[in-house]
Amino acid sequence: MKRFLSNFFYNIFLICSLISIFVLFHSETKSESKVLAGVNELHESLIKISNKTINSDNLELIDDVVKNSYDLEKMGKIIIGVDWKQIDTKTQKEFINVFKRFISVNYFRRFNKINELNFEHQTVKVIGDKFKLAGVILTADNEKLKIDYLLGFKNEKWKIFDVLLDGSISEVATKKSDFKKIIKEEGVKGLVKNLRIRNKF
Repeated sequence: MKRFLSNFFYNIFLICSLISIFVLFHSETKSESKVLAGVNELHESLIKISNKTINSDNLELIDDVVKNSYDLEKMGKIIIGVDWKQIDTKTQKEFINVFKRFISVNYFRRFNKINELNFEHQTVKVIGDKFKLAGVILTADNEKLKIDYLLGFKNEKWKIFDVLLDGSISEVATKKSDFKKIIKEEGVKGLVKNLRIRNKF
């Protein structure tokens, strides 16, 4: 009888443990899918524009995805730095809009001549208390590149605020360095004007 009860409770314990593992795995999978939602939306749009001609309609498609997937305000604060708080709301919005188009145009210039594009091996890591790091392997015409997306939670959604190429080259840090001289000499309004020229195609 004791042996029967022992086996019975052991089986109950085993079943409960398996259920707990399943629930935890399902919860983590669901959580990861939320983190990757914006990243996946971006990848789907990049696949659509690969090997496509750059035009207004295609740019609007990317613009919408960039707006939904990126935290453009956070990126603006990092890139502009201390000057961000010193400029008026109108100029901040102008920068966000022109920078959004700048990202879209650059995506087109990078991907519109690619014939075969694929994203795989997605992983999600926790960075500190507030951020996530989503890693993917990009395959473009048989050439592979590691990409990591830094994401923060905003407006009930995980949004990209930096992209690391080869795991170390920060797109935001690169842009901050590129724009530094223009901001120093012409201010943020001068940068906005400069980006509008760069965005022409």
